[in-house]
Amino acid sequence: MSGADPDKVASPLFRQPTSVFLAGASRPLLNWVAFALASGTSGGFLWTDVRLGGEVLDPLDPLARGLIPPDRFNSVDAEELKRDDFAGNLAVGGLVRSDEASDFARKFADFLRLPPHTRGLISKLPREGSPAVLVLSNAHRLVALYPTETVGPVIRSIVAAGASLLLTFADAPPDGRQAFDQVFHLEGNGPAMWRDAVLRIEKGSSSGPLRNGAVVPLKTLPEVASVLGRSLDRR
Repeated sequence: MSGADPDKVASPLFRQPTSVFLAGASRPLLNWVAFALASGTSGGFLWTDVRLGGEVLDPLDPLARGLIPPDRFNSVDAEELKRDDFAGNLAVGGLVRSDEASDFARKFADFLRLPPHTRGLISKLPREGSPAVLVLSNAHRLVALYPTETVGPVIRSIVAAGASLLLTFADAPPDGRQAFDQVFHLEGNGPAMWRDAVLRIEKGSSSGPLRNGAVVPLKTLPEVASVLGRSLDRR
């Protein structure tokens, strides 16, 4: 699986498995930024969109343009991404008594609690080379399915499996975002105005452009500007 385009600037975000929470008001712009960050990785990406039945996409949305190859894209109903608590609880019960579960058993159970859809994606990832990115867009539609205390184990299971997670959230950010390694807030009015948009870094690296507390114009991020400039400025 390879999703990198040699003409795009690689994102430094995903050199190692990590988790990124990307929140903002414009779903199409969120998807463009996620697409730019994920498609520049040498490990490639798989994209899952949480979609409502009969939903009509904004024509400026990259998902509406069919930019993601069909073999790397899925649209699913929110219910398909429910945690598999039955499998996880069964694993703990089968390995050791719940009151003395080992760290390994707990981690194994947390992995089995991942939705079958997510476990299936992880099973397709290459075991060598750069980590692939699992993109989950419209994740705000899953809030009712994931209480705050469940978010951390889900993220840790995905990262421990060798993948990175990039999640877009088009609503008020919940407390569960603090379980992510990096938390970005995208402030902008849509794809047509992307050059005026900024990323506010709530939680980031200790140095570099995406450091803690930074406010970064999208047009100054090469890995984003190279994709959005070519795709949106030449409509």
